Amino acid sequence: MEKEIKKLQNLLTKYIELNKMIVDQQAIAVVLSKKVGNIPVSDLDYEEDFIFFCFTKFTKSMIAIETLIESDLYEDALNLTRSNYECLINAKAVTKSDDMLDQLIDYKLGLNGEKKYRHAFSKKGNPIYNKVVNIHTLEEDNLINIKGIADKAEEEVSYNNVYSFLSEITHCNFLTSGYYREGIDYSYSMVNEIALVNTLLWNVYFNIKFYGLFIDEEVFDIEDLEKHVLSILLSDTLKVAKILEDEEKRVENEAKKLQDQDEIDQAKQYINRLVLLRTHMR
Repeated sequence: MEKEIKKLQNLLTKYIELNKMIVDQQAIAVVLSKKVGNIPVSDLDYEEDFIFFCFTKFTKSMIAIETLIESDLYEDALNLTRSNYECLINAKAVTKSDDMLDQLIDYKLGLNGEKKYRHAFSKKGNPIYNKVVNIHTLEEDNLINIKGIADKAEEEVSYNNVYSFLSEITHCNFLTSGYYREGIDYSYSMVNEIALVNTLLWNVYFNIKFYGLFIDEEVFDIEDLEKHVLSILLSDTLKVAKILEDEEKRVENEAKKLQDQDEIDQAKQYINRLVLLRTHMR
């Protein structure tokens, strides 16, 4: 486990530095600059702006996650990991489905800068937060939820196998109370290695998916930057797949020592999840 942790820590540090470079060199608010110059703005401009907004937010959270790891605050780092997953699926969704620009930008902001939508209200005057109303036509539309965004992003596998865990650790779900308890005593200072492994693994995993999005959508204007990201993507996808495969083997060996059938079944389910995630890295 210690060897895998070191590998993942090195990847995380490397990605943070590369992410900073991408944001510094490539992440430009094209829509804003075009509007200032009275230049027509296309849907592609909005799409790329939104992708780089999501990635910039993702990168800043990665920096915060690294700081939390250094302070042994792994559970709090997992809270930000869930936020980073949502950044990924938001960015990916707008590239996979035409209507996601409406859902994620126009309904909340207005593509032309004019607020055209508001929350719907019930007959009693209470806001309906999963519906919006066009201010001009009074037509209603549904707001998509996180599962819907993941489906649009073609990230059903990661949603079904990672997001529920990240949500459990983020909220006061008593299933995760063991992360904050040593024996019968609750603790704010205990260090949980499993939380560290999950923090490192899923942030590295999501970051690789972001690099894949950049390459697939050809968003880079700087050729050297694109080549650098592609090189990292090709080499590190295999590295992370190997780490997942090693984890599968470790759990298989541990499962052989188990006597309780429920624990054996849980181990098998965990292995199956890892296999699915390993085969859906892009």
